[in-house]
Amino acid sequence: MADLVLAHDFGTTSDKACLFDTEGSFLAEATCDYPIYYPHPGWAEQNPEDWWTAVKSASRAVMEKSNALPKDVKAVSFSAQGMAVIPVDRQGRTLTERSMIWMDTRPKKEGEHILKEFGARRHYERTGNGFDIAMYPAAKILWLKKHMPEVYGKTYKFLGCKEYLIHKMTGIISKTDYTESGLGGFYDLHNRCFDSELLALSETDGEKLLEPTDVTAVMGGLTSKAAAEMGLAADTPVVLGSWDNFACSTGAGARTKGNMAVYLGTAGWLSITHPEPMLAQDCMVNNVYVGQDTYFPIFNTNAACAAFDWVMDHFCGSLGRDFKKAEELAAGVPAGSDGMFYLPALYAGNSFYSDANLCGTYLGITPQSTDAHVIRAAMEGVGFDLMMGAEFFRGRGALPRQANIIGGGANSEVWMDILASMFGIRLSAPKNRRHIGALGAALNGMVGTGMIRDFDVAGGMITPQRTTDPNEADREAYLRLLPVFREFYEALTPAYAKRTEVLTHGIN
Repeated sequence: MADLVLAHDFGTTSDKACLFDTEGSFLAEATCDYPIYYPHPGWAEQNPEDWWTAVKSASRAVMEKSNALPKDVKAVSFSAQGMAVIPVDRQGRTLTERSMIWMDTRPKKEGEHILKEFGARRHYERTGNGFDIAMYPAAKILWLKKHMPEVYGKTYKFLGCKEYLIHKMTGIISKTDYTESGLGGFYDLHNRCFDSELLALSETDGEKLLEPTDVTAVMGGLTSKAAAEMGLAADTPVVLGSWDNFACSTGAGARTKGNMAVYLGTAGWLSITHPEPMLAQDCMVNNVYVGQDTYFPIFNTNAACAAFDWVMDHFCGSLGRDFKKAEELAAGVPAGSDGMFYLPALYAGNSFYSDANLCGTYLGITPQSTDAHVIRAAMEGVGFDLMMGAEFFRGRGALPRQANIIGGGANSEVWMDILASMFGIRLSAPKNRRHIGALGAALNGMVGTGMIRDFDVAGGMITPQRTTDPNEADREAYLRLLPVFREFYEALTPAYAKRTEVLTHGIN
């Protein structure tokens, strides 16, 4: 059998182990789930031992499915959830039974303290971090030091998810990748180092953080014990890998110059790689340094398929989840849904309008409005959220002429056509979209071990299943409607703040 890479697409609720050959061909997969614990409002925890159990189980299962021999696997790598905080001692033993994951927003006060003292805008310009400050390890470590000082005192290093798994595989605790460091809340995007002032404000000893390095770094070889438990050969190289969003973009070809990745999953985003940060004055586009003099700007809408599915379930319940019928209805409505708009702000908006008070909203409903308008407006609402990012890239001269679209929403030809017209570029849906994050991890492994020369080679591994070009008439309609869409956000944001105030203090 050809040389293979075992890629672990390590997400929030499950690990998907996938095997690829050096042509980028997908061979087999196996999935193992693990729970999230929510002991208090705002808390979200997982047990790192559950991760390791899942990784071992998925590894053995995918090897059995594929009939691959342990010697065929030449590298193991990762696409993993980021922004977790796992305190460990010098032997790599966890100091708490469960650890805070990215979804955990308990350190709101700690995050607010950091932003107040440092300045919110200054923090964004220094770090490029555009997500809620409470999600970042800087705030989480400060919370841990205040509420569990004995744990902080015993901590040798704070690990991320894949770094914990790498320790279990190799016995080594040493480094993390640039994307994980960049998501810390205290990493200087421009000087590419941890910022001393932000470390002080988060009361974090820099010695407790892992040293950042490239996503392609070989961290060590599998120990005999780990190899036996995973069904692999001892000393198989383990390559660091990256944050899952960046791995998806890598798998979708965004590390190839002149390409962009568009993701339509539970949330939605679009991203490119660029030789310098792309900070904005009117929004919070997230920027991460990814190594090799390359940055990763990403625009997001917090609810994409999640917002659309809600509409299907609650506004178009008679359709059930008949997405084919929904597409047929949406295709019969002109671009702009005859003036109906949908703000898909179920989860605090997007990179341009980020506010926890925002809610999903339909506007422009008339007696002539139908289910078909409701469905198309839902697709277009997500599209308008992302179109703002595409226009930002266009204004910087950085919008490529084509992009690959991935995620569950990419199965919709109508939605894909809408986005192509909104962005004004060609969109392609690659084959094996559901394994795109794992492919990104595998590519990191291939480059890191010299199985392929570089990421430019990877661009040839992406085979389009469907391609669509923009409709110029629809493009013009969307350009006229985008300012109206933005005005609705601007007008409703203060109204939703008042709504929250009323609900918080009681209506009566």
